[in-house]
Amino acid sequence: MTPPRPMVPGTTDPPGRTRGVSKNTAEARRKLIASAIMLFGRQGFAATSTEEIAEQAGYGQATIFFHFKTKAGLLEACFDHTLERARSVVVPSDHSGVLDLVRRLDQAFDEAPLADFFARMMAELSGNPRFGPIYAAFHMHLRDLMEAELARESGAAREACTHAAAAVMSMMVGVHAEHRIAPGRFSRAEYGEMLLSVASLILNDLKRRNA
Repeated sequence: MTPPRPMVPGTTDPPGRTRGVSKNTAEARRKLIASAIMLFGRQGFAATSTEEIAEQAGYGQATIFFHFKTKAGLLEACFDHTLERARSVVVPSDHSGVLDLVRRLDQAFDEAPLADFFARMMAELSGNPRFGPIYAAFHMHLRDLMEAELARESGAAREACTHAAAAVMSMMVGVHAEHRIAPGRFSRAEYGEMLLSVASLILNDLKRRNA
C-alpha cells in the first residue's frame, strides 16, 4: 500500500493532480514553491526531481515548466520567497538593540521548513556560480545590519564593529549547524541562550573598549 503524501505547510491535500496547467496562477505558484522548499530542504536540490515536486503539490510537471521554465528557475523562486520572508523579520525595529536583532535573526533561521531549505542549499550550492552569490549578498546584508546596530549601541569604531558583527554571525551559523548535528545535546532554547550570551559578551567588550 502506498503511504499518503506528507502535507505541505499552508496547503490542503488535493484529491488528485490537476491536469494540464492550473488556471489559478497564484495558487499554483504558491503550492509549487512550498513543495519545492520542503523537498529541497529535506533531500537537496540535485536529489529532488520536478516530478516529485509536482506530485507533492498536486500538479503535473507541465505546470512547473509553465511557471518557472526550468528546475533552476523554480529554485530561484524559492530563494526569492525565503529571502523575502527572512528580510521581513530582520528589518531594524526602531533601533531596539543588538540582542533583539540577534534574537529575531535566530528565530528567522529557525522556522522550518525554511530553515532546512537554507541549511541544505547553503551546504549544496554555496560554490555554485549562479546561486552562491545570492547567499553571499544576503549574508552581507545581515552582517551590515548587525554592524550598524553594534556601532549605534556601543559607539565603537567601524572596524571593531565589522569584526564583531562577523563574530556574532559566525556564532549564529555555528549554533544552527550544531543543533542540527546534535539536536539532543542541548535544547533549542539553550542554544538560543548561548547565542545571546556570546552576543552580549561581544557587545560589552565593544562598549568597554570605547569607554
